[in-house]
Amino acid sequence: MMKNIKMVIEYDGTDFCGWQYQPNERTVQGEVEHALKQLTSENIRIIGAGRTDQGVHAFGQVANFHTSSSLELAKIRKALNSLTGNDIYIKQIFKVNDDFHGRYSAQYKVYEYNIVLQPSPFKLRYNWYVGHPLDLSKMQKAKGCLVGQRNFKYFSAENDKDNTFCILHSISLTEHNSRIIIQIKGDRFLRKMVRGIVGFLHDVGRGHYKPEQTQDVLDGKIRDLFFAPPQGLFLVEVKY
Repeated sequence: MMKNIKMVIEYDGTDFCGWQYQPNERTVQGEVEHALKQLTSENIRIIGAGRTDQGVHAFGQVANFHTSSSLELAKIRKALNSLTGNDIYIKQIFKVNDDFHGRYSAQYKVYEYNIVLQPSPFKLRYNWYVGHPLDLSKMQKAKGCLVGQRNFKYFSAENDKDNTFCILHSISLTEHNSRIIIQIKGDRFLRKMVRGIVGFLHDVGRGHYKPEQTQDVLDGKIRDLFFAPPQGLFLVEVKY
């Protein structure tokens, strides 16, 4: 009997070529699917909530897959954690309804981006080090123009996509101990969209753009934005 299985996955994206399977490249999806093949002898395709880019991390990536294996869920989880590398960890595993879909059933996702303002070799793997001052008050003004339903075509790497409208429910920006955390909650995200938003907010903070020019980016009057590097970005949560 076929079962639909949901997993919550944490991973360090540094040494992966992103989430999505690629022949001859190490990806998160590829690693988990290879482990499932070893475990069940089935050719299983897992469906992730989001296709994180190369170097992007996750605390709460969600994926589902269908299997006819009779193995207990606890044994599947334990086996997957032993068959995948140390940079992947299956945190939770559940049986779900047949109509559950890792991507299309999601109501919203939460991403977090981390910036550090002081250099530290121990932080560079998971943060973007910025060596110049940023005006957070200007960044706060700019982010307010992005909340709601907007066309994020020019904040992303999907300029040729037909539907580039997304709904951002909230953007928070906080600073503590020389660390800036930008958290973005939305119904969907285009490729590199979060990094495009963070890159623009950074450029506002350093005075390259004014906060009121946010609408000019949305309207396509300002293009070719700087994308923040991937290592500071985490997929934190997917809500269903």
